[in-house]
Amino acid sequence: MPKFQGIPSIPNEKIPQWQYDLLAALKENIEILMGARGPGRALTNDSIKVSPQLFQVMTQLSARGDFINTTGGLNANGAPTLADYQKLLNDVQQLATDVAKIQDAFNALLQQTRA
Repeated sequence: MPKFQGIPSIPNEKIPQWQYDLLAALKENIEILMGARGPGRALTNDSIKVSPQLFQVMTQLSARGDFINTTGGLNANGAPTLADYQKLLNDVQQLATDVAKIQDAFNALLQQTRA
């Protein structure tokens, strides 16, 4: 976790009350983000260790719907081939694998931000 410099107290002399209130609120919010006051803390580039995940394998479907010609002509009522089912199974499995990898990366990121 990075270390931040403390913010000096705001002088209450020679400034209008509204300016003092504004500066005091800004100082308090910054101290919360720094972790110097309350449970808050800042997320900085060096506090997140999850690298970009460029692992998605499935970018398009391989199942295309090659129908068996059952009526002697081309129509939409043909039966899918065994190869269509196999391609669909492979697509669904690859999608499940990609989702699991994304979930793992997301969970690691959540753990780092909560630590």
